[in-house]
Amino acid sequence: MDKTILFAGIALLSLGAGFLTAQSFDTSLHSAFTTGGYLWLAMGGITISLGLKAKKDKEKQQMMGALR
Repeated sequence: MDKTILFAGIALLSLGAGFLTAQSFDTSLHSAFTTGGYLWLAMGGITISLGLKAKKDKEKQQMMGALR
């Protein structure tokens, strides 16, 4: 599950980067592309942090299981 969340976060970061680069290639695009790019970058960062937290919790549970 944690890997899926991490990959989804990476995909969202890529989407945000794509929106930001599209604006730089074609200046006639609306400024919403820039705003959307920053929002997707923020969502990707949040998703990656949640994925890392899930991975840490999973490793903690495995460690506790090994100590029993």
